[in-house]
Amino acid sequence: MRADPITDPRLRVAALLTLAFGFSALHAPAALALMVVATLGLVWWSGTPARRLLRALRLPGIVVAGLVVVLPFTSGDHVIAAFGPLTLRAEGLAAATGIALRFVAIFTLIVVFVGALPLSHLIGALRGLGLPALLVDMALLTLRHIEDLRHDLARMQTAMRLRGGYGWLGRFRATGWLLASLLLRSHARSERVYHAMILRGHGATGAALPDAATVPRADKWALAGLIALAASLLVVDHLA
Repeated sequence: MRADPITDPRLRVAALLTLAFGFSALHAPAALALMVVATLGLVWWSGTPARRLLRALRLPGIVVAGLVVVLPFTSGDHVIAAFGPLTLRAEGLAAATGIALRFVAIFTLIVVFVGALPLSHLIGALRGLGLPALLVDMALLTLRHIEDLRHDLARMQTAMRLRGGYGWLGRFRATGWLLASLLLRSHARSERVYHAMILRGHGATGAALPDAATVPRADKWALAGLIALAASLLVVDHLA
């Protein structure tokens, strides 16, 4: 696998947002074709495995497939083909093609730039780009809380299975008690975590902030090149 185009998570997010907004504004066929070429070039540059890319695109592709399939037969006036009661329209076909290409390109960028980042690193990158500290804390605490709940749920379900002896009504009732117990435990745990954070000075005025990591020069040049790429595609779209 080749090296990542950008190693700094903050610049990865910045590059993703820049290209995504640029790609979403493209409509001309020439600009869309160059967008596809640029996307394939970024996939090659990053060395993203095709299997991982296809797996990541599978579920979002199902969501957009309905719109892409229906639009050519319902939008526009110029009929180019008829299949019984269905009529294929040029305007709808062009719109569906543009939507499909932009969708695949943007989701491919997501996989290339942030697909392999741990969620905690992604949240830290957003904090480095100016996301309010309160939202960062809420996101990190939510991630930890979900992991704790998952662990507790698995342990309690194992205990239920080991006890056995439940009919279907008993299992239904036991599951209700299990969920209620998880809710009470999570509430008590969240209060303990909150008081521990306050005692350690979290959120106090004048608290020191961590020093920002130095951005490699190669990452800066790569980001500049990607910004220039997005701007060039917008110029081509405007002139086409």
